[in-house]
Amino acid sequence: MARINLLPWRDELREKRKKEFIAVSIGVALIGVLGVVGTWMYFDHKLEDQNQANQLVMTTNQNLDTQLKSLEGLQEQRDAIVERMKLIQGLQGQRPVAVRLVDELVRVTPSNMHITKFVRQADKFTIEGRADSPNTVADLLRGLEASSWYRNAFMNSFLAAEESKDKPASSLVPRREDSYGTFVVTVDLDEIKLDAVAIEELPASEANVTAAGAQP
Repeated sequence: MARINLLPWRDELREKRKKEFIAVSIGVALIGVLGVVGTWMYFDHKLEDQNQANQLVMTTNQNLDTQLKSLEGLQEQRDAIVERMKLIQGLQGQRPVAVRLVDELVRVTPSNMHITKFVRQADKFTIEGRADSPNTVADLLRGLEASSWYRNAFMNSFLAAEESKDKPASSLVPRREDSYGTFVVTVDLDEIKLDAVAIEELPASEANVTAAGAQP
């Protein structure tokens, strides 16, 4: 028995186009959704890269700030050391002449020598002590002559130590200093150095006048 299509052919065509339209709409929607998702993922990746770059910049800035603070601390330490050195130099400049003379004598005294007496009369000094040999006293004379504080150093005498035969025997080991001889040295104070110190110890206005008057 033959089938007879009772639906009109126009309704069938309309139904077919409707299905095609729905299929196309669904495809376009899927493509749009995929496009949106792809775009979102792209910009999210870019945003993450930008955040990482910003974090790197912030970390670098923090490191630079730390280094700058360290440099500021070093600068403060340097300034403190400079101020301390200026204070020490100022105190050194205010020390009495007698202290400077004793310091200079200690500086030029050889290690194998002991000073027992240091007497000043006007601008002349008498130095007495003990030394192992005249050569050591000669070293002292050369040190005094090379110093900017003293001049005209002269050895007045050197007496070698005498061994006493009547000295009772002792179980103690003799000291090396027991064999030292005694000496007497005279030396003059350098007038130029003394004048310079006197000018330094004057007030600024008086020092300028003195210095100006000393010029020819």
